[in-house]
Amino acid sequence: MKRTNVVRALPDKQQEQVLETIGDRCAALYNAVTYRCRQAFFKGEPVPSYEALCSEFKEHPAYKALPAHIGQEVIKKARKAWDSYFACLILYRKGDMSRPPRIPRYWKDRRTGKRIFRVIPVKAPTSYSLDSRTLSLTLPRDLRKRQGDRLVLRTKGVLRFHGRPKTLELKYDPVRKRWYAHQVVEVPEAVRKIRPEKCAALDLGARVLAALAVEGLDRQLLFSAREVWKDFLYWTKQIAEEQSRLNRAGRKTSRQLRKLYQVRTRRLRHAFVALAAEIARVLKRHRVTVLFLEDLTGVREDMDFGPKNWLVHNFWAFRMLRNLIEAACARAGIKVVPVEPRGTSSRCAVCGHPVRRPVRHKAVCEKCGRMWHADANAALNILLQGSSKEHGAEATPQRPQVLRWNRHRWESRCEPAAGTLKAASGSRMAA
Repeated sequence: MKRTNVVRALPDKQQEQVLETIGDRCAALYNAVTYRCRQAFFKGEPVPSYEALCSEFKEHPAYKALPAHIGQEVIKKARKAWDSYFACLILYRKGDMSRPPRIPRYWKDRRTGKRIFRVIPVKAPTSYSLDSRTLSLTLPRDLRKRQGDRLVLRTKGVLRFHGRPKTLELKYDPVRKRWYAHQVVEVPEAVRKIRPEKCAALDLGARVLAALAVEGLDRQLLFSAREVWKDFLYWTKQIAEEQSRLNRAGRKTSRQLRKLYQVRTRRLRHAFVALAAEIARVLKRHRVTVLFLEDLTGVREDMDFGPKNWLVHNFWAFRMLRNLIEAACARAGIKVVPVEPRGTSSRCAVCGHPVRRPVRHKAVCEKCGRMWHADANAALNILLQGSSKEHGAEATPQRPQVLRWNRHRWESRCEPAAGTLKAASGSRMAA
């Protein structure tokens, strides 16, 4: 499987000018290839393949101004953009996309008309070397001071994955004004030890980000979204204030606005990465081999949450969380199985009878008299459904363990009401 190492490059002023020159040449070649493909598309001709483009642009000045391994990778990136466009066009014609896709555009600022450099791709590991302190790249011929001269950059970061190196991309972040190196590494698949099958289930939500039920564990784990949601709202208000200031000035965007959007996204992703790592640690500690994860594809289209529901439409990035959990489980050697979530929140995990929801987070069964936290009940139903037991869970004698985000890690906190009798539980439950 492939993983990506991300480190920060620390060029000095002279090296940064060299990187800007190489990046501008990459943008010039990308725009030339994109123009060739657009003209063929508008004329009704087939878009040239990667091999045809390499043969056609072999003597192009923009191609000859770059090392061959960088030029070939730029052409491949431009051709992949058209592959993505045609794939989206097929989905649109099938009705799987609501809006038609746009054809690939040029790397340029539409307001000023100037080229913008986004990435410097390097094709093969023979053309670069990356370790924990330095990054070495091959320079174009006209930028070399002597034969065999290379660009050596200081780096800052940790190489998390070790394996067979593949391609590398140097990306420039115009908001933070920093360079980052993204190295693709092919690492061997995690070896799953032969051990007795043990299952767990995960229910994803907006107010409770994840509810985890483990086979044989006498309590469920609830990851509350309260603090993450508060942090998201804070940065959303900062964005709104900046947009109001720009509107008064007659402007639409600014570097500060892009920075605020980036900060909000990075902080949300940081909480999700830590959540996925914590789930993988719990599963590994309890020797879980299979995780049943509900498949929420199309949940926003199937249900009407209201157009102004920020919690669902803006904050609840369940696809990103699902991908992070799957990646963390893959590293831990745990198999992830998607499960249809329909009906898991509407029936009791003990007797299978339909439950009543007096408030959002409570599930009350009138038949067996149990009152559950709704997300804990759903997680148990997913566990039983994935293991083909349908219903019959034993009521857990302990309260669910609630974990809250403290902006660094997930802290545990015990909250009441999980599988207790309705008459014996009158305290407030975890929101």
